[in-house]
Amino acid sequence: MKIRFSLKTQLLLVASLMLLLPWAGCQSVSILETSLRQSHSQLLDVQMTAATQQLKHTLNQSPHSIFHTHQGNYYAPLTDSKMLLDGFDGEESDWKNITTPWFQLNNYDHVANLSAEAKPATTVKFRLAANNRLLYIFIQTSALTPHYYNPMQPQRAADQLNIRSINNTGLVSHWQINPQGSGRVEIRNTSQTMTTRRDAGTWLWRDGHYNIEIAIPIDLASNAIGFDLILNDSQINQHFKSKPTTTYERSLVREELDLNHQLANYLQPGLSLYLLNSQYWLVGQQNADQLMNDSDDNSNSDQTGPSWLTNAIYNRLFTSNSLPYWREPTSLGRWISPPQLEQTTWYQDSPINKQLHSKVIIANGQQFYLVAVQDSRQSLLSASKALNQLLILLFTIIAVIVTGLFAFASSLSWRIVRMKKNYRAAIDSDGKIMAVPAASRLPDELGDLSRVMQQLTINQGKYTDYLATLADKLSHELKTPVAVIRTSLENLELSDLDPEATKYLTRAMQGTNRLSQTLNALSEANKLEQSFEYAQWQVVPFDDMLEEVTEAYRQIYSHHQFQFEYDHNDDYTINLAPELIVQLLDKLISNAVDYAPVGQPIRFKLNKINTQLQLSVENQGPHFSSDNIPQLFDSMVSNRQQSDTPHLGLGLHIVKLISDFHHGNIKARNLPGDKGVIFELLLPIDK
Repeated sequence: MKIRFSLKTQLLLVASLMLLLPWAGCQSVSILETSLRQSHSQLLDVQMTAATQQLKHTLNQSPHSIFHTHQGNYYAPLTDSKMLLDGFDGEESDWKNITTPWFQLNNYDHVANLSAEAKPATTVKFRLAANNRLLYIFIQTSALTPHYYNPMQPQRAADQLNIRSINNTGLVSHWQINPQGSGRVEIRNTSQTMTTRRDAGTWLWRDGHYNIEIAIPIDLASNAIGFDLILNDSQINQHFKSKPTTTYERSLVREELDLNHQLANYLQPGLSLYLLNSQYWLVGQQNADQLMNDSDDNSNSDQTGPSWLTNAIYNRLFTSNSLPYWREPTSLGRWISPPQLEQTTWYQDSPINKQLHSKVIIANGQQFYLVAVQDSRQSLLSASKALNQLLILLFTIIAVIVTGLFAFASSLSWRIVRMKKNYRAAIDSDGKIMAVPAASRLPDELGDLSRVMQQLTINQGKYTDYLATLADKLSHELKTPVAVIRTSLENLELSDLDPEATKYLTRAMQGTNRLSQTLNALSEANKLEQSFEYAQWQVVPFDDMLEEVTEAYRQIYSHHQFQFEYDHNDDYTINLAPELIVQLLDKLISNAVDYAPVGQPIRFKLNKINTQLQLSVENQGPHFSSDNIPQLFDSMVSNRQQSDTPHLGLGLHIVKLISDFHHGNIKARNLPGDKGVIFELLLPIDK
């Protein structure tokens, strides 16, 4: 099937090429985004270089940077709240929101019993947190039997906790807790000249194990801390210690509030900063999410971000799937993947990308890492806003252009369709010019075409009028010469001619008669059209009228049978010109008599169909050629075999003229079988 594209469709297809404009705009934004990202990376490198110099100066002056890394490290993250020392570690505990690792205390004095019947060995773990005043300690044991200190029997073995701490000045402090039961406990500082006591926290026996939650001043344990938990299980004192030596402390690494404050000076939207020591522990950090949240709280709530469509387009165009996926770099206060620090790398973290950039700081002979994680959130927002504005502008332009093109195409299409309808209505089915359409006055190609079509229609009308009157003119002009020839031949016929001359005279007379009949037939159709102006319309019972003409045809054509069939109960009253309808019937019957075999019936059938009467004339003559049926009612078309009788094919054409005059419709078709044709005339009842 051939696909047809209208003018509007073609213009819309051409207009669709403008969709390349958003694509080109997006590519421009993408190139600009890449350039800005590179510039931002270079700027970040410069800023980090300046930050490392300042941090190096701070770390060189700070005793916190001197860590005994060969002793192993304990880590205490920074907590900004005062913790409730109640010994609970469930959902309601203050430790729930603190990301800190568990450390193990080892039993260096007891060899585990590996027999199958032996109960599992006791294990001890702890974790730390700190603020600028206190070091919080939470120790938890596995299942055991408690042995509390009895002041009345001080020599009796009991559970005990010893703590050894060192501050920045090198001052060593010894702490001791002797629980007398499950609940609040005091801690004694035995390193001072006079032993001091203070409330330390809670030593809780819960669910078959110890939960020990205490706090000591951070200024006495800022550099190192060690634990020696003595558990008197199975009547044997078991020492769970940080180290097996008498100086069992290990260096303490903690997140410094001062360093966090200094890192905050370099913070900017989308930038997270981490300061790591040589063991990759976090000693300072500033998170971009917190700054972003604070910024959002202070921003105008009426501001709206880019639309979901803009973000979707941005992610589609600017988010690279070739980048490695981003994973949270820290866990429990420690950097997870040290190889990340060796180079600057971009990561994808849909819908944004993140850049990791690190600098090495050497302070007090130790190595630190300043790590910056810059996400593309701000560039995404700025680029998305730019893309949003660009897309709005481009699609507005496209909408205006497409609307203009569609309106222009609709205007052209409307003008063409109107021209087609006007010229189709100007010419009837017989090729006659009904009315010449008005030409367009617009000075464009369609206007020129309209004026040319108007001139062609006028010329065709003149030629059609000439052809319509040609037969009458020829008949009128040739009648006199033919009459002179006929008179001369008649006079010669009265003369005494020899047989040979008589033969030629007879032939000339026959030719003259045929020419005279031809001239009469040529003028008949034209006279019929002129008679339409004087036709008299009457309301008559069509069935009675057909009864009369049928009886007349039986008398005229006695060698044929005529049958008339109709429903006697119907009313066939109709408004028509009886003389013209009788002339129409005469032509149909004349045609039927010429073709129908002698003795075969010629059948009339009258039916009433809604507001029309249908008259069928049927005979058993030979079939029409399928090629000739569409032209049967045209002038000068004959379906007869060659004969000596002149015939121009005007009979059925006259039938068509009379039918059209009555606003009716005439058609012919072949009957089923080998022979038989039928003419069907439809006439409206009311004119």
